[in-house]
Amino acid sequence: GDPLLARWIEAAQAASPSIAQAQARIASARATQAQAHSALLPNVGAQAGASRSVSTPQAPALASQSVQLQASWEVDLVGAGRAANHAAQAQVQSAQAQWHEARVSVAAEVATLYYSLSACQQALQIAQADAQSRQETARLTQITAQAGLTGAANVALAQAGAAQAQSQLKQQSAQCDSDIKALVALTALTEPALQAQWAAHTDKTQHIPAFAISRVPAQAISQRPDVYSAERDVVQASAQVGSAWAQRLPRLSL
Repeated sequence: GDPLLARWIEAAQAASPSIAQAQARIASARATQAQAHSALLPNVGAQAGASRSVSTPQAPALASQSVQLQASWEVDLVGAGRAANHAAQAQVQSAQAQWHEARVSVAAEVATLYYSLSACQQALQIAQADAQSRQETARLTQITAQAGLTGAANVALAQAGAAQAQSQLKQQSAQCDSDIKALVALTALTEPALQAQWAAHTDKTQHIPAFAISRVPAQAISQRPDVYSAERDVVQASAQVGSAWAQRLPRLSL
């Protein structure tokens, strides 16, 4: 229910090369399926030609025309064509499942970085407050040391604590910057635009609904794109075996 997360996921899926590659595989598989299906239908072809020639200057011109019609059909007696068509259909379904798997992977990566950035910036605020507190402590300790109320060792400890807090602040800021740049690479948005959208978004993680899963039915496994794709690959291989076996039998062509 987070509109910004949904927008970034949509942008990442539109810019993802893995999803584009999966779409290309679907188009290729559909072309193969169309070719396998057309092999089951009769083939009709026609040719037409015309020519005009002159043998001698005094002789009239000779013109000739020809029309040729060809038709052929291989009767699928043993089921070789049907098996090839079934294998091509399974290949299309497998490619579609791989496309869904690519979309799920991109969405999961964007969501992981989204909530990582949210947690990182909350930790950054804590680190900033801690650095400011330790810096003020070091300043006050220096004043008390100058007044002779504390020793130099306490001043050194306070300054070391302030320096450590500044180091942690820089590390936390670098982590947040790394998450932002990773989101920029995924979504193909410019870094200023992404930061502006993040700054304007007030929802973030305040309204994440809690949920609990008591059981997972076995059907959930078959709905996984990678499992379904593997299943379609098995179907395709089985159909290809049937088609290869049918190629050994006699054929009937008209």
